Order: sequence, then C-alpha cells, then structure tokens
Amino acid sequence: MAIGKTILTVDLYDNVLTEKLGDYSGKIRITGTFRNKEVSAGIVEERTEYRPETIENILGMSDDKKLQALAAGKCVSDGLGHFFLNVGGSFSGKKSDYKSPDNKIGVTFIPSAALLKLLENIYVNADIASVGPMIEHITDSTTGAVDSILTPSAPAVISGRTLLLKGNDPSVGVYFTPESGSDPIKVPLVVTNTTSQIIVSIPALADGNYYLSVTTQAGAGYSIVKEPRTYRLPILLTVGNTGGEEERPGEL
Repeated sequence: MAIGKTILTVDLYDNVLTEKLGDYSGKIRITGTFRNKEVSAGIVEERTEYRPETIENILGMSDDKKLQALAAGKCVSDGLGHFFLNVGGSFSGKKSDYKSPDNKIGVTFIPSAALLKLLENIYVNADIASVGPMIEHITDSTTGAVDSILTPSAPAVISGRTLLLKGNDPSVGVYFTPESGSDPIKVPLVVTNTTSQIIVSIPALADGNYYLSVTTQAGAGYSIVKEPRTYRLPILLTVGNTGGEEERPGEL
C-alpha cells in the first residue's frame, strides 16, 4: 500500500557543539510504539478473515525465525530492509569458540527501496523545544540493550540533556510508569546524577511494559526553575516475557 506525504514534528534544541546563536540540533518527536499487536489490529481493520490473535501469533513466529536466521549468519530481508551481523575490533590471530568485549557482535541495517521511497515523502515541522529535561536513551547495563529491555534490580544508564535531578519539589526523580496507566514507580536509588547522564538502579519491576520519565527543576546553567518539568521517553520498555505463557492460537 502506497504511503503519501507525511509531516512529522522535529523538536529543536540548542546545539551544544557551537556557540552560534540560533543554531539548533533536531530530534524527531516519536508519536508512540508500534508492535506486532498494533500491526495485527491494523490488518484486521482492513477486513481480513483472520483474528488479531492469530495474526499476532504468526508475526511473533516470523520474528523468532528471523532471529534464528541472523544467529546462523544469514542475511534477513523483509519489507523494511536487510539485516546482517557484523563484528568490531581487531583479532590477534586464529581463535576457536571465542568471545571478547573487544570484538562485539552488532547488526548492520540497509533500508529497502520501499523504505527509502517513504523517506522521500516525509516533511517536517520544526518547533523550538521547551526548556527542560530530554532523554535520548536508556541502556540496560546487564544486557547492553538500548531503549528496549529492562533488568529489574539492576543498573541502567540514562543519557540525554538537562537531566540533572535538582530541586526540592517531591516530584523530582526518575520514574517507570506501567503501560496500563497505574501509578508511576519512583526509582529509589540514583547512583550518578549529571546534566547528561543519570545512572540508576532499576526498581524490582514486575513483568510488563513501562514508560521512563525524568522530572526535575533544573534549568539552563544549573539554575532552578519554579515549576518541575517532565520528559517521558516515548518508547515502551519491556520487563520479562510480556507475551505470556498462554497457548498460541491457531484457529481462524
């Protein structure tokens, strides 16, 4: 299905690499998370005879097969592009059954022609971002996963801008909010706290999906603002196996 012109919002932040007035760096405003659950619901809306649970099950099995293929050294190609593994660092010579932090395995992604065509039809509305905290990434220190998996009761590194946790308002802190919308869970232990990085101990979260947010009264130049400001990472983070243990549906 052809996708027409799309307009996205780009939030503009002061460029920290230059002192030029009016020079900004941009960050596309993420509008949500689109998972297999949303894919299957969208397909059902287009009037298929399959149930959304069946479609989601098939998509999940497809993901599993692609992961297995990547692990076997194959190039995986789909509508988004081509994925294959790479390895970094230098090697001192022949080795067997070898693993080293100096030779990390990564993934290379080459966009498909369809994806490149889609990018040609995306336009932007550039808007000055409100001054306040901005989260760029959260890295799970246990697994190395970025913006995806959380390990409860383990450390994680939050990177961004104006992140310094400062101010006397009781709302100041780091939070994980369940996707269900129940009460946010405040991080009890902050190990490192700077304007660009916060290292926390993830609470003992139950299995599920969570949003990460930072609330602070810190302003530009280590100043204090009157009202607390909050930034929520728009990407859903996952703890445990959210797919559940139920038997995979097979009927139409």
